[in-house]
Amino acid sequence: MSSNANWRSWVIPPSVSAWASRHSGQQTIFDDSFGSWTEAERASGGYNHQKILDQVTSATTEVLAGNACFERDGITFPLPDFRWPLIAGLLSVAAREGSIRVLDFGGSLGSTFWQHRSLLQGIDTTWAVVEQPEFVLAGQQLDQSEVRFCNTIQSATAEMSPNVVLLSSVLQYLPDPDSVLNELLRTQASTIILDRTPMSEAVENIPCIQQVPKNIYSASYPAWVFSRQWLQHQLADWEIVAEFPGIELPSVTKHGVAFSWDGLIARRVPHD
Repeated sequence: MSSNANWRSWVIPPSVSAWASRHSGQQTIFDDSFGSWTEAERASGGYNHQKILDQVTSATTEVLAGNACFERDGITFPLPDFRWPLIAGLLSVAAREGSIRVLDFGGSLGSTFWQHRSLLQGIDTTWAVVEQPEFVLAGQQLDQSEVRFCNTIQSATAEMSPNVVLLSSVLQYLPDPDSVLNELLRTQASTIILDRTPMSEAVENIPCIQQVPKNIYSASYPAWVFSRQWLQHQLADWEIVAEFPGIELPSVTKHGVAFSWDGLIARRVPHD
C-alpha cells in the first residue's frame, strides 16, 4: 500500500483535530494507556466532522471577505498574529531561491497562507494545500485563487515543484507518520517546517487518545506523542537549523510522560 493510501485513511482530518488542539496542554488529556495506534483508535469516541468543516469554511469565508484578519482552527481573529519562526523559515527560502513553493500538508482551507499573506506580498509565492477530499472540495468552492487544493502529495508536486514542505499540527494525527513523512522528504523540497507537534524525550513514539474536555468540544481521537530521537532519525539527511515552541502549553500524558508542542526548520543536506 502506498503512503498516500495510508494517510488518506486518517481517522480524523488534521484540520478537524486542530480545531480542538488549540486547547491542548493542561486542558486536554493525552491518555497513553494503549499499546498501539490501533488500540487507541478503537477506544476513541469520534467527533462531529461536518460541524467543524462548516465552521472552518464559514471562518475562511469571513477572511476572504475582509471581515477578519485570519482564521485558525475555525476561529476568526480581527488582528494579525504571525508565527514568526514559520515566516522566518519561508523568507529564508525566498532569499536563497528567489521564490517559495509551499506544499502545505493537512493545511485545512489555507489557514497558514491567509494568516501570513500580508508578509508574503511581493514574493513569488505558490501555495498548495494537500487535504482530504471534502476539504479540497470546500477549498475549491471558495472564491480564492491564491491557494491550490490537492488530494494527494503526487498531484501537488505535479502542479508545482515544492521547495518547502509545511506540517503544522498534522503529523501526530496520522496512523503511519513514518511513511507520510518519508514521502514528503522525497519531494524536491529543500526545506521542511514543522510546527505545533507534540514531542517528548521518550525513546519511542507514544500512541494516545487525545481527549478534549466536553465544555470545549466533545471529541476523542488517536494521536501520537513523538520521540525527539525518532524525529531526528527521520531527518538524518537534513540539517535542523532552528527549533522553537508551539502555541500550546507543555503537558504530561496520563502516565506521566512530559511533552511539549514544538516546531523546527530543517534543510536538506546536499550530497556530493
